[in-house]
Amino acid sequence: MKYNGYSGKILHVDLTKRSVETRRFTEKFCEDYIGGVGFAAKIIADGVQNWQKPLDEGNPLVFMTGPITGTIIPWSGRHCLAGISPLTGLWGEAYSGGTFARELKQAGYDGIVITGKADKLVYLKVRDDMVTIEDATQFAKVDTYEIEGLLRKECGEKAKIAAIGIAGENLVRFACVINDGPAGRAAARCGLGAVMGSKNLKAMAVIGSKDVPLFDRERLKQSINAIMPKIINDPEHRLKKDKFIYSLFIDSGRNGVHNWRDAELKGFKEAVLEETEKHVYEGRAYHCAGCRTGCVESHVGEEGRLLHWEAFGPLGSQCGLTDMKHVQKAFEICNRYGIDSISAGGVLSFAMECFEAGLIDSKDADGIELRFGNGAAMHAMLEKICKREGFGAVLAEGVKDAARHIGKGAEQYAIETKGLEVPAHDPRSHNFLALAYATSNRGACHCDAAEPRLENKPIENPQKFQFAVDGMAEKVVRGQHYAGIINALIICGFSNDSSAQSSSPSDFLGLTAKEVNEWFNLATGMDRDFESLMVSGEKIFNLKHLINLKCGYNPNSDTLHERFISLKRKSGPLANHLPQIKTMISDYYRVRGWEPNGKITTGKLKELGFEKFEAGF
Repeated sequence: MKYNGYSGKILHVDLTKRSVETRRFTEKFCEDYIGGVGFAAKIIADGVQNWQKPLDEGNPLVFMTGPITGTIIPWSGRHCLAGISPLTGLWGEAYSGGTFARELKQAGYDGIVITGKADKLVYLKVRDDMVTIEDATQFAKVDTYEIEGLLRKECGEKAKIAAIGIAGENLVRFACVINDGPAGRAAARCGLGAVMGSKNLKAMAVIGSKDVPLFDRERLKQSINAIMPKIINDPEHRLKKDKFIYSLFIDSGRNGVHNWRDAELKGFKEAVLEETEKHVYEGRAYHCAGCRTGCVESHVGEEGRLLHWEAFGPLGSQCGLTDMKHVQKAFEICNRYGIDSISAGGVLSFAMECFEAGLIDSKDADGIELRFGNGAAMHAMLEKICKREGFGAVLAEGVKDAARHIGKGAEQYAIETKGLEVPAHDPRSHNFLALAYATSNRGACHCDAAEPRLENKPIENPQKFQFAVDGMAEKVVRGQHYAGIINALIICGFSNDSSAQSSSPSDFLGLTAKEVNEWFNLATGMDRDFESLMVSGEKIFNLKHLINLKCGYNPNSDTLHERFISLKRKSGPLANHLPQIKTMISDYYRVRGWEPNGKITTGKLKELGFEKFEAGF
């Protein structure tokens, strides 16, 4: 391996055969796919055996780092988790911060590919070159917070743990994988915790002691120090920044209210800001590996991770709740049992609207009054979902399948895209977000498109293009390619988000594409310009789309739920806007070089070097 930043090795574990093998990869693999999600997409494209059965034991589950993971580069403590989603039946990916990724990289592996199914519950123990498959039957039904301490007793206090909870063991279709125990770092989206559970893999414990090689450490260090502030860990700064961001989201109408039906929830903003102040002064900051600035996601209390936006919204206003004690308790259940808080809020608010509309009653819901604002009911049903008990087993399938089960027109309340529940950012708030949701390979996701900042200054008049249609397809396509770079490196999405750095005591506004490009080259020794990296981003996005085509993707799924394109919010800054999704989708296919049926044109396949996919996999 002539490039630095990579170990050049991926660990392949077949749980059926109980075999462990280290495989090397080529420089061309790095040049084409960079790392992270790019590596994962190629491995899954080459390795899936049954495209229509996400939980087939032969299908790979991929944990992947990037070429900057575990290095001196800030925000480099993240890993990618990918596979075929049991929730959507399509491409699935999720990301998590914390410390697990750094430890895996320092153990000498760029990633781990898990196939097969163990005959009983096991965990994977990795200590540098020593890799073993261990009995985990004693950890059955142990929650994700508790298993951290138990496995550290067995494997050593330095061990970093990624594990599933009860939901993953019970194959809840939006189960997630939690690392760092009570810090609650979650690879949450797409139900990949259920894939892990289907393989009878309870956890992975990793200890690493190796340095990650860098091409030019000194120049890289100089470049980082030239723009980065010192570590920011001041409570007053965190509170100011957190309040700014949450106020911005609520005032701009980002959060869903009553299953995305209504515009405002009285008292919600005040409750969020009051809770945030408690987090800052009563909790502790938990910076992911390599982070210097901290973020609104990063507070831990005595009982574990504290609320952040993707819990405040889905488990709070979306379910009609302003009592943050109830919302915090629901979030703790999600983390301990291992389910995605976004999807959890999606299925609960869906069930609440179905209940209030008379489609289900308390008898259907096991005696639970599933009304908006009923925190106790939310807790009770969350427990049932994770344990697949009663009506909880119906909701454990996600809103799309739950709506089919209920019938009676329940689909009108099942808010999803491609089967994935919608995160806490209303697509009616910005056409960029609307088109990105509709065309994301994994379904509704706010992290699959990121406009590159080309200059180190605030974006002027960001509302100028908020509701634009002309040119929006080009902006989203470019944003998806840039997100591919970010998620292949892998670097935190907040790194280039100027709003996430707002109210900073320094002049730092986040990374520009220039720094991302320069740091990649100094870390690896490649000599890539930005547009060549964007070509890799395009390859990655199109490869995931090819996987979806093989999985049975329907181009009609490239849209938004009817509620977002026909129901105006009636008040607030988004009162009268509805995304013109059909026009934007048509433009998008043209810009992408896709046919109207969603297939990639022969010319585009040839341009990307994907000719072999023209006739299928």
